[in-house]
Amino acid sequence: MTATVSGLPPILLCGIVFLNLVHTCACEDLNNSTPSTSLGGDQTKRNPQFKATLNAHGHMLDVLDEYGEAFVAFARNTTNPVADLGVAFGFTTKEILKTGATVYANDLSEDMLKELNNSLTEEERLRCILKPGNALELDFEPGSLSGVLALRWFHFLTGPQIREVIHKFFTWLEPGGKVVITCSTPYSGRARSFIPEYEERKAAGEEWPGFTTKQIQEVGGLLKRESFHKMEPVILERELKLAGFDVEKAGFLTRSYYPAHWQLDGREYCGVIGVKPKNL
Repeated sequence: MTATVSGLPPILLCGIVFLNLVHTCACEDLNNSTPSTSLGGDQTKRNPQFKATLNAHGHMLDVLDEYGEAFVAFARNTTNPVADLGVAFGFTTKEILKTGATVYANDLSEDMLKELNNSLTEEERLRCILKPGNALELDFEPGSLSGVLALRWFHFLTGPQIREVIHKFFTWLEPGGKVVITCSTPYSGRARSFIPEYEERKAAGEEWPGFTTKQIQEVGGLLKRESFHKMEPVILERELKLAGFDVEKAGFLTRSYYPAHWQLDGREYCGVIGVKPKNL
């Protein structure tokens, strides 16, 4: 199976597919506040590490929440490859590779993917296809993937982009395949000043109440980005159902290992697991 980008042929070099695309990335939110490199967390019983990305798109977090853990457990029994999108330095990719699965690892940064490649064993490299470029521009053969993982980058997208890429996920997946998505919510210390506006827009019935191009005030400075998109589980669930998925699980996620001023009430993140019906 060969993954391609519409209108652009892939160039295969030493087992790596390079795509000449830009935009979008995974990881934690981009802003001027830099967390400590080691933060305690009772959720993981250890000190997760925040590693700054090379392309200034936030930080990679080397811990799996319950949604990431569910995807890794699912990957143990897959027969087709899975796609890990927006991997940064590839912590999640390496966790998936431990299961024996074959993984397409995507990120905006070729350099970070090369660092991932250099950290793998020879056997793991045979099961890891690196795909630099824009996750929104990727394309796979219909039904060719067993799973798609998209952790901590949907808050960089607009509503139409979210809807389009979820429909792509549905097409790429085989019947019974799973998608796992996590995203930041408005209910965090960092976005506290945006909550009243979000609640007002939500009450008014706006389709995407958490999308804004405003910069919001946070403790210690501004949350600076051209735009951000805060979501709740109900929105992710809605979009998966619109694409044809059955929703296996959706809910809020606490981030107890975050810096204190990033936390709020245990709803800092949200996640969803969708399953493509087997009868398709």
